[in-house]
Amino acid sequence: MTKKKIIRIGLAVLAAALLAGGAVMLTKDDISQKIKEKELIPYMPAPIILAELDEAVPEVPTKEIQAETEYVKSENIQNFSDITPETPVSEAPSENIQNELRETVREMQTAYPDTVGWLYIPDTSVNYPIMQGGDNDFYLHHAYDGSWLSSGSVFLDFRCESRFMNNLNVLYGHHMNNGSMFAGVCNFKDYGYFQAHKYGWLVTADDVYRIDFFSAAVTDCDDEIYSGFENTADRLSHIYDISAIYEPTEISEQDRLVLLSTCSYEFENARTVLTGKLVRMGDDI
Repeated sequence: MTKKKIIRIGLAVLAAALLAGGAVMLTKDDISQKIKEKELIPYMPAPIILAELDEAVPEVPTKEIQAETEYVKSENIQNFSDITPETPVSEAPSENIQNELRETVREMQTAYPDTVGWLYIPDTSVNYPIMQGGDNDFYLHHAYDGSWLSSGSVFLDFRCESRFMNNLNVLYGHHMNNGSMFAGVCNFKDYGYFQAHKYGWLVTADDVYRIDFFSAAVTDCDDEIYSGFENTADRLSHIYDISAIYEPTEISEQDRLVLLSTCSYEFENARTVLTGKLVRMGDDI
């Protein structure tokens, strides 16, 4: 056997070993994530509760979903205070269900004090506790119990008030290749998908909110939406400017928004941001 052939064989063996090692690491990360999700089951809303949440949202007409395959955004909006869209019709979850949801968050907070809420978007993989640390780094790669986890947690920006009382409340989550965490947020850039998933739920220890999504935007990691958490009206025009999809929504200066942010790949340091209005159950809906 020639020296050149021996070298080629050696390189092939090394490449195979490296690929195998990468596969093992990927499998290990996935397994670790699954273990953490399984340990979370006692604190998760029961399937029967999630089923009621699935039913307690306005229905989107099929013809509206099929109206356009590609949709950028509504006609140029100059004065956001003049928007008077049709109010969605829905029923609030029963008081018993709401009590159980709030109690679930309280139990999670007792076990894991950094818990600030729970986020659920029907018919997606998003069904996670929301954490908040002393910075925006810790929960990037730590599970809800503080242990190291590559996929990290869904977490609220540390500069936001923990009860979601800011006008803008920013949530972060990884865009995982296995489709977990906030990977599904990027699907909202498709108009049909957006229309079919226009509502989500956010639960705190004290309140249950429906989330009415109205914008799917693409921006960069240094966008101004990550630096200010007040003055909803002042931010709306900017959110409109960066939106791939924007649907007119009646929003007052007192309303609170929640922004779901994750990495995307349109350009270097791109972010997809899904924005919705918080509608508190118990208020007029």
